[in-house]
Amino acid sequence: MRNLISVLFILSSPFASAKAPADEYFKVETVAGSFVDAMEMAVTPEGHVFVTERTGAVKLVDPENGKVKVIATIPVEVRKKEFARECGLLGITLDPNYEKNKWVYLYYSVQGKPVHHLARFTFKGGQLGSEKTLLEVPHDRENSTCHEGGSLAFGPDGCLYLSTGDNTCPFQSNGSAPIDEGKNRKWYDAQRTSANTNDLRGKILRIQPTKNGGYTIPKGNLFPKGTAKTRPEIYVMGCRNPYRISIDPKTNYLYWGKVGPDAGSDSSRGPRGYDEINQARKAGNFGWPYFSADNKPYADYDFAEKKTGKKFNFKKPINSSINNTGLTELPPAQPAFWHYPRASACAGPVFHSDLYPKGQGGLPAQLDGCLIAYDWTTTRIRLIKLNDKGKIEWNEPWLGKYRFVHPGDMALGPKGELFILEYGSAWYDGKNGKLKRVTYSKTPQAIAVSPSDPRMKGLPKDHPGTKLIAETTCLACHNTTQKSIGPTYRDVAGKYAKDPDSIEMLANKVIKGGVGVWGEQPMPPHPQHNIEETRQMVEAILKVRKK
Repeated sequence: MRNLISVLFILSSPFASAKAPADEYFKVETVAGSFVDAMEMAVTPEGHVFVTERTGAVKLVDPENGKVKVIATIPVEVRKKEFARECGLLGITLDPNYEKNKWVYLYYSVQGKPVHHLARFTFKGGQLGSEKTLLEVPHDRENSTCHEGGSLAFGPDGCLYLSTGDNTCPFQSNGSAPIDEGKNRKWYDAQRTSANTNDLRGKILRIQPTKNGGYTIPKGNLFPKGTAKTRPEIYVMGCRNPYRISIDPKTNYLYWGKVGPDAGSDSSRGPRGYDEINQARKAGNFGWPYFSADNKPYADYDFAEKKTGKKFNFKKPINSSINNTGLTELPPAQPAFWHYPRASACAGPVFHSDLYPKGQGGLPAQLDGCLIAYDWTTTRIRLIKLNDKGKIEWNEPWLGKYRFVHPGDMALGPKGELFILEYGSAWYDGKNGKLKRVTYSKTPQAIAVSPSDPRMKGLPKDHPGTKLIAETTCLACHNTTQKSIGPTYRDVAGKYAKDPDSIEMLANKVIKGGVGVWGEQPMPPHPQHNIEETRQMVEAILKVRKK
């Protein structure tokens, strides 16, 4: 996932506030830890939790005693650097009749073969076995392609939903729409995937699994079965990277977070980067790579000639790419349910208090009808209250007094308790992922002060820049000693500490963003910080000493 600051997650909500009990009335406890690249979880009816790790392990957690058992190790394609950046074991969900059939569904990148598999396993004798492949999704693993999606969920309609990313390299589009139609440039063109009606990538698929391990196509998908140049499995198209999905257990409305592109400002080519929380009440096209947010259009850009053409029309999107194998005229684009400046949006569960027993330690009735949204990068959590028509009634921050380390999934337990799965500190190397449980208390709880983040070790403790670093998303990409998405602070200090002009240069770099000398991954812009603040952050970083 790419990392940019979310302004709206920091600023106060434009909606009414203080609708939920104060943070002190919620208990947040760690029930298990030491997960490696923790991805998605599934909670059993008895309250046990399946957890997937990107590197291939499936683990079963007993939250009551914290015991963790490896129940399967799936051979997956995992590459950390140049190619296939986000491959691995991605998604997990349980069959609606899990108590009887013990069926567990996984989505993973097949080792040594350019495909992803949606497969069904049976949990028996404490292990996963009897694999049956339901669906195969072709997948490119060249030229720094990324965005896998990979989230799984069953709806109350009994259908299985699978999110897939656009499988496109986003790093050579200047943070705008990747629609490069040049020769041998298909990996840089999301029109071949997200905007392609004949491709399963950049979509949310909807199928009906059968007892024998196959599937049928349910009614109501975007394209009726037999429609030329289309795939009938498609429910939602026009997705960039729908990292996490959820389905309202009462309405069957589908929710997902779209991780947006990297542009820090509007340009002639299109809008700045926005993340989205989306709602689909029925099948539809959600616009990528032609539109973002509330259908803000991108321009048809010629990468070879560096010429900007006409803006795309959301009422009648046209995919004329040489890499398109599907329909040319696409369904009208749907606007985002809610959007905000680029970070890493995820859609959590919708809580309905009447589905859970009262007085069992679950979430309180004040949260009834709330969609729990969260952000991987900023780690912030919000409650989005939905009215009986599925529209936003209010929207406010939640649990802000607690510290979370890149929450990557959320799920409700059988008592209405909320489980939060943390990915861990460093992308591609999240060795400290934890499973946390949130419960409600009628009496206020003392919130323990979190110890200093280990990623900040070595920064001057009393420097004002250190405090600013702790309050931003810098730690999502950097730390003092261990290379993550960006260089270590120690490396930056070693390169620039003796250069008298480096403070001003680096401060402007933080504000404007862009690609530097450390690799192709662009640093996102941070226009919310003024030049004095960024100078202070840079000053603190340059004081980090060598070993």
